[in-house]
Amino acid sequence: MVPKSTGKVNHPLLAPPFQATQGIMHQTLTCIALPAPDGLRRGVMPPRDAIPILPAGFMGALPPADRLFVPPALSRIIGTDAGEAVPALNAADMGAWHGLSLKALPPADLARWVGDASFAPPGGESRDSLLRRVATWLAALPATPARLLALADATTVRALAIAALGGDGAMMARLDIAPLTRTVLTRHATWRLATSGAPLP
Repeated sequence: MVPKSTGKVNHPLLAPPFQATQGIMHQTLTCIALPAPDGLRRGVMPPRDAIPILPAGFMGALPPADRLFVPPALSRIIGTDAGEAVPALNAADMGAWHGLSLKALPPADLARWVGDASFAPPGGESRDSLLRRVATWLAALPATPARLLALADATTVRALAIAALGGDGAMMARLDIAPLTRTVLTRHATWRLATSGAPLP
């Protein structure tokens, strides 16, 4: 569950709390997909809790928000005053596969991981489990404030988009969300997918 904010977050990107007009509140969750870990580009599963190198000026270019949510490992880098640490935003747990080359993985297991949303690496989590994790967090978000911002691995952002659509783990293989893109969810009565994988401004 998302920790409740105990006060105003001291960060220049975070605006004063939104005031509803005539009792009508629409909520937006903007999800920024973080850069891919360096090792992934070389076909190596990233270490657990790996934090990619952020481009220069990345934090200063984020859209304004009333609350900012980040994975715990990133929170330790940018500071707890800048963002709230949310374990549900962690990248997928790859278990014993963390740090291994894709070429070193058993081909049959790798094929199952690609094609079967219920398959989990040894000691890790499946796409189904990742989707349940983020869907539980998304459903538990309070209805206020109006503008929320989340930074997460691209696969986690993809799971958030699928959760908003009410889809299952198999749908994650049918949606492309690249690193360094913006996905926007809106909530009226329920969460909706407004923008998926748009380039950052």
